[in-house]
Amino acid sequence: MNLIPRRLLFQGNKRLLLTLFLLGYVCNLYSQDIHISTRGNDRNEGTLEQPVATIECATTLIEEIKLKPYSRDTIRVLLHEGTYRIKTGITLNEKNSGTAARPIVFQNYENDEVIISGAIALTDYNKLSQEHDLYQQNVLNGKKIIEFDLTKTDLKEFKEIRLSGFRGEEKPIPFTLQEIFFNGTSMPLSRWPNNSFSKYTSVVTDSKGDVVKTGIVFTDQRLSKWINEPNILLHGYWKYLWADAHESVDYIDINKKTIWLKSPYNYYNFSNNMPIAAYNVISEIDTPGEWAYDYLDKKIYFYPPEDITDDTSIELSICKTPLLTIKNASFITFKGLQFQKSARHGIVLENCNQVNIVDCKIQGCAGDGIIMNDGHDNKIVACTIEDMGRGGIRVSGGDRTTLKRANFVIENCHIHHLARIDHTYTPGIWVDGVGTEIGHCKIHDIASSAMRINGNDHLIEYNEMYNVVTESDDQGAIDMWGDPTYRGNVFRYNYIHDIGPYQQDKIDPKHGRSGIRFDDAISGNLVYSNVFKNASNGTFGAIQIHGGKENKIWNNLFYDCDIALSFSPWKYDGWMYYNRKTVDFFEKNKTLYITRYPELARINEDMNKNIILENIFIKCIKLTKNKPKPVVFKNNLKFRKMKRKKNLTKVALNPNSIRKVRRKINFEPIPFDRIGLMEN
Repeated sequence: MNLIPRRLLFQGNKRLLLTLFLLGYVCNLYSQDIHISTRGNDRNEGTLEQPVATIECATTLIEEIKLKPYSRDTIRVLLHEGTYRIKTGITLNEKNSGTAARPIVFQNYENDEVIISGAIALTDYNKLSQEHDLYQQNVLNGKKIIEFDLTKTDLKEFKEIRLSGFRGEEKPIPFTLQEIFFNGTSMPLSRWPNNSFSKYTSVVTDSKGDVVKTGIVFTDQRLSKWINEPNILLHGYWKYLWADAHESVDYIDINKKTIWLKSPYNYYNFSNNMPIAAYNVISEIDTPGEWAYDYLDKKIYFYPPEDITDDTSIELSICKTPLLTIKNASFITFKGLQFQKSARHGIVLENCNQVNIVDCKIQGCAGDGIIMNDGHDNKIVACTIEDMGRGGIRVSGGDRTTLKRANFVIENCHIHHLARIDHTYTPGIWVDGVGTEIGHCKIHDIASSAMRINGNDHLIEYNEMYNVVTESDDQGAIDMWGDPTYRGNVFRYNYIHDIGPYQQDKIDPKHGRSGIRFDDAISGNLVYSNVFKNASNGTFGAIQIHGGKENKIWNNLFYDCDIALSFSPWKYDGWMYYNRKTVDFFEKNKTLYITRYPELARINEDMNKNIILENIFIKCIKLTKNKPKPVVFKNNLKFRKMKRKKNLTKVALNPNSIRKVRRKINFEPIPFDRIGLMEN
């Protein structure tokens, strides 16, 4: 017997039918996956069975999904396995934004290997002609060198290469460089000398009207080999050993042994007897992997690093824009994708909020890996950035006039083998502004620094850095420079080791390299519970403080450093003269800054007063160098050697296992086992 009244049964059936209808509608509505495949077609619907071919088409489909009522689920754009070759970069803007309730995710499908490449394949080549000068100067090498006729590719422009370098300018001149890749790895432009620098003797000028030309006197006999070269680039440290630049050769005067350069020249100009190396010299291709570009004959000459087989891949990067640009957008994530081989940058974010780059690999770009300017609450997580012509990640966010935080997060990233084109001020991570956090990153093998930190209230923790500052002079693995209001930054739980050149120094430095360098008035920052090993080079200690004050160096472990702490103290007049450039900013924001950083009430007092407290020094030849009297050096312990049963990890994790530490100071354990990349 049916005990449910017919009225309620009818109403229940209506609800059931309505529920089933809505479930069907919602299931269809929430099936918001758009599929992209190299075998797709942009006339398709974007389903698994009928994928589209491009991200541009997928963004159009996203807009259609947004127009559907009750569309509140994550929209996923799923890229299937393959290499997606692009000639111009992908661009997203505010129209492509998601929302907090309906974010947009671009990701690989089921862990497929997805590569977004700015390169074309080079398959058509010839052996080097036996009549070519390069063949005749070394027959054994000449038999291995191949040439590409670029008129047989899709390239339409053939311009000479012009590079930049630091040049003494905060924003180097933008450049693009189309590069050769062999089996996925960038190949170097031909270079002389192959692994070192030469030196010119003097600088000369020639005035013709309002134009002043600059040249360098270079007496090496190989000048006669270079006289007909179409596009020689000279890379060097023209004025200072911490500022590199690329100069282009105009012409060579053999009689006067002078190389005349093309303007504009680098900002710092030139000194005599400085280190240089020549690039893109066709006649200097003598090492496997080297190549050179002749823009007049529209050819590339290449010495392959190994025999070419059917499986060999040779590519040329042609995309002269960032592979991905996102402007004024929000709630977008890119996940599990590879961005490779741009003649410029990898990824650029401009004024974005809640945009995440997760588990992506950026490789083989001539510029920087990821650039992020303005916006807030963006994250770069679990990414690999390698083989860059310039730096790894460069971010600028927050407001120094209000001390509003950017809330940028850079976490668990592996950043390595950078700065192969521009060698200075191209660190693994460059930060400007307020409130960026960097944690659990591994950064190594960079001619420049691991990090450049500018601004306020940044947190740098649990990072490992090594084999950095391998070329540039007067730099630190972590480097800060130039403003006594850059305060509130915390450097804790980092492992900084093996800093400086690999073996023989290439540039005969005048100063040195350090683990952390506070240069030119940097003050009011905390260095706590870090481990420094072999982090002192030249005249610099593992920590170098130049003119700064009110920095606290506390509870750190220094091991096997020639000098643990070095100082370049300033006098009052020097402090006042240098900091005249920051006076206006400080006066305009004085109330806010003194409230946040009370020591700024005495900004022009307490010269050179820094606090060195409760640190442990093991196997350090010198604890300090040039330590000024105002430095507070208290409760620090020195050990000549480490006992056999001890190692760095044991001491860091359990310093109280050393009786003298237990008796003398209150040294807090350093979480050494948590430093560096996290597996999950």
